Amino acid sequence: MVTPANEIELKFLLDADQVEGVLPLLAGGERDDLAAVYFDTPDRRLARTGFGLRVRRSAKGRTQTLKAAATVEGGRSEWEWPVATDAPDPALLASTPAVLVEGETLEPVFAVRVERLTRRIDHRGSDIELALDRGDIIVGDRAAPVLELELELKAGAPSALFDLARGLMETTPLRLSAVSKAERGYRLASDEALTRPRHTVPALSSDDTAGQAFQAVAGAVLAHLAAGAESLRATPGPEGVHQVRVAVRRLRAHMAIFRPVIEGAEMVDIRTRLKWLAGELDEARNLDVFIADVWRPAAAAHHDLAGLAAFGQDLLSAQTRAYERVAMAIDSPSFRRLILDATAWVQLGDWTGPAGDASRRDAPARDVVADRLSRRRRRILKAGRHLARLDRPARHRMRIEAKILRYAVEDLGGLFENHPRRRDRLTAALKQLQDSLGALNDLVFSEALARDLAIGDGEADAALAAGWLIGERSTREAALLDIAQADLKAFAKIRRFWK
Repeated sequence: MVTPANEIELKFLLDADQVEGVLPLLAGGERDDLAAVYFDTPDRRLARTGFGLRVRRSAKGRTQTLKAAATVEGGRSEWEWPVATDAPDPALLASTPAVLVEGETLEPVFAVRVERLTRRIDHRGSDIELALDRGDIIVGDRAAPVLELELELKAGAPSALFDLARGLMETTPLRLSAVSKAERGYRLASDEALTRPRHTVPALSSDDTAGQAFQAVAGAVLAHLAAGAESLRATPGPEGVHQVRVAVRRLRAHMAIFRPVIEGAEMVDIRTRLKWLAGELDEARNLDVFIADVWRPAAAAHHDLAGLAAFGQDLLSAQTRAYERVAMAIDSPSFRRLILDATAWVQLGDWTGPAGDASRRDAPARDVVADRLSRRRRRILKAGRHLARLDRPARHRMRIEAKILRYAVEDLGGLFENHPRRRDRLTAALKQLQDSLGALNDLVFSEALARDLAIGDGEADAALAAGWLIGERSTREAALLDIAQADLKAFAKIRRFWK
């Protein structure tokens, strides 16, 4: 992904059998063995506040580097000093935002050892460095492999960096990543699964423009999407599908919130491709939910019901096919290009240049977001006046509105310093409303899914079991409507925090 401030780089993950495809690009480059140790306080305060501190040893000597997860004072994201030993010098941090509290000590957390092959090339008049890292992240007797290709713009146009990346992806299936070696090291040190994706709410300022705010939140979501895809690729399962779907929905939600700022032909293209990706995942998700929430409880409670086991086999067979479809989508050139093109669009798209609306792009983010949040809130309240009489498609649209507002409140609430408790209450209320409307929506999918599978199977007992399950689910609709109405009333009582 694109990194903050003066570092503009893209990092790609490789499989071992893909290395040969990129080595010709690095022919004649320089080799170096890099050994770095990352340090932190015993309570990991540097990591918790968004900093990484390392001492690296290379052929050129030792350097102490402090990196920030986001730009800080003066737009900086990195500080570097030459040092004489493998231990960090705490005094050097005094001139940075990561000043240690008196008495705090630094201890090693993990090590990174890689062989780096680098080469500088000229591409479309821009100076770009390619770096291939091969090695390990080490914590005690545990290790995680590192195999990454980085493209860093040293001078020239950022568009050249993306153009080079697109060319490389035509011959090698590179996978864009935003997970740093430091993050992987901390997760390994804490025994957290390296493939578990995270969504990080970006730090926003009340001084941010609308364009800056969109780039921050969209960049964070794209990082989550890339990490979620890696998780799903490594460990197929319901959680991986869920994480990728959440990232897609969250990005589409922010595109809806910022639509007046970012609209244009490229936005339509990205939105269409995100819809394609969501469609490739929907069947797997619906089957996951039906099997976990409907079939398994029924099979446990009514194990002697005729046809229930046969219908279960139909479900599991359909689930296998759905996951094959998911795997094909995640491994496809279309998906890899989507991540890269979306990243390029967020940073350099048509909306950022003369074709965009500068008056909206450069307007205070607080003003733009407050207006959009108010609009979404009014839509939900208007639709909810007659919730019990809404047809199923209308309830689904209302759920989408609640989902968009919830993601916006979670990721953009930092633009507004006042009323943090009100913001938290609104987030919780929106989640409740989204869940209750989602349960109603799942009834629709459950009925269609069970009916289609049973008819397709042709086995009478399986069809009877499916029909019984549909009937059992349908009786819940009135109760779920009551819950949704109560959740809507709770939401309506919470005042806006963005005044």
